[in-house]
Amino acid sequence: MNPPNKLQPLILIALLAVAPAAQIAAAGKPQATSAKEQKEQQGSVRISLLGMQSRVPGSWRAQPPATSSRLAQYSIPGKGAGQEAEFIVYFFGAGQGGSANENIIRWRGQFFGPNGAPVTPRVERFKVNGMAVTTVDLRGAYARGIGIGPVGVPKADQTLLAAVVESPKGNLIVQLHGPRTTVSAQYSAFMAFLKGLRPAPG
Repeated sequence: MNPPNKLQPLILIALLAVAPAAQIAAAGKPQATSAKEQKEQQGSVRISLLGMQSRVPGSWRAQPPATSSRLAQYSIPGKGAGQEAEFIVYFFGAGQGGSANENIIRWRGQFFGPNGAPVTPRVERFKVNGMAVTTVDLRGAYARGIGIGPVGVPKADQTLLAAVVESPKGNLIVQLHGPRTTVSAQYSAFMAFLKGLRPAPG
């Protein structure tokens, strides 16, 4: 039988003493921002509206709002002439602009499938910093209008990404609309804007 190693208990005690310290150090270390998040932030610009802020891609071109109800307006370049999309943030005032369900019904009435068939919207609901958010994805021929029902001749192969954000000051209506390929390429940016909404500092 081999004689007992007197160093083994000392080594075990040392390992037990070091392990908790290493675990505490690892737990206290802040998690690094993912490469994707860093890339998105580097290529984006801050936007402030209604006491909140978020970010939009730097490639989006800021435009003067066409009406007083538009808090922000951007043109989004597409691949080729006539492929531009538009991003708009509306605020009609406290208690104005309609509920999420009312807007879904209105937007759905402006879209048509093959042979004029109704289009079924894809709807998602979630919360951002305590605010209820409802998003809608509609695709097809789009007769865009402000009121109820279609206006003008429908444009084929269009997409509308829209959201109703129930902010403390009233509903924000966020829209990204245009040719399907251009809007689809900006889906992540649209969602990042919504999920990045937070109170502005100060």
